[in-house]
Amino acid sequence: MKNISIFEAMRFIFKIVDFIVVSNLYVAAGTFSLSWLTFQFYGSDNLVYPLFVFFSTLFAYNFMRLVRVKPMLEEGDSSRHKNIYRYRAYLWATCLLAAFTALFFFLQVDAIILNTLIVMGVISIAYSLPLYKNNGQWLRLRDLPFIKIFLIALVWTVVSTIIPMQIVQVPINWLKVLERFCFVLAITIPFDIRDLKFDSSELYTLPQVLGIKKSKYLGVSLLLVAEMILFYEYYFLNLYNLAGALAIYIAYEFAAVLVYKADTS
Repeated sequence: MKNISIFEAMRFIFKIVDFIVVSNLYVAAGTFSLSWLTFQFYGSDNLVYPLFVFFSTLFAYNFMRLVRVKPMLEEGDSSRHKNIYRYRAYLWATCLLAAFTALFFFLQVDAIILNTLIVMGVISIAYSLPLYKNNGQWLRLRDLPFIKIFLIALVWTVVSTIIPMQIVQVPINWLKVLERFCFVLAITIPFDIRDLKFDSSELYTLPQVLGIKKSKYLGVSLLLVAEMILFYEYYFLNLYNLAGALAIYIAYEFAAVLVYKADTS
């Protein structure tokens, strides 16, 4: 009985982890953390905006997957898409709850950021939904050659750095924006590598153009640039204490390992 109980407990834990991955909770947690980190850097305890970012990310990523999961299953066999389809009822419920919660926090955000926020929202919608027609085929922004990964990095960077800077009403620190862009672009490369067998050859993603090995080298190089900016901010500008700088440096190093170990599975 004891062994059965342990087995059932482990299976329950694996199901929870599986749902966290499938539901993009970890992605939403990432955008929340990056936004919150920017506020902390400027001494602000604002939680309304990071929570808005969390729930809007949770809604957007789940919605993008749910509207595409059936066609993706028809295009190829993928355990990831099978899991999404299996959990689709729970994911739609999560999507709906996230949408209403995001709206609740949206009504509380500062009016000063609305224009920037609307632009990012339009880009996010156009990224996932077919909004224009070309040669009789409806296309999304992500279907345009070269720009898929750069759109993701752009939106994440603006949402997690520029908008928080606007909220706390400080001049835009473009060096910090560049550091964040390099980091986000680097950690997005493994997802392009994973999608290599599903993406159309006409997308010209980084792994398609450079190959997997060179894409990994590019990702690690981008993280090295982010680390150099971090060192400059710590040593020359005195913007961090030692503990804060080390924490971010360790995160960059951990990300570099993940990028280097990325594959198509």
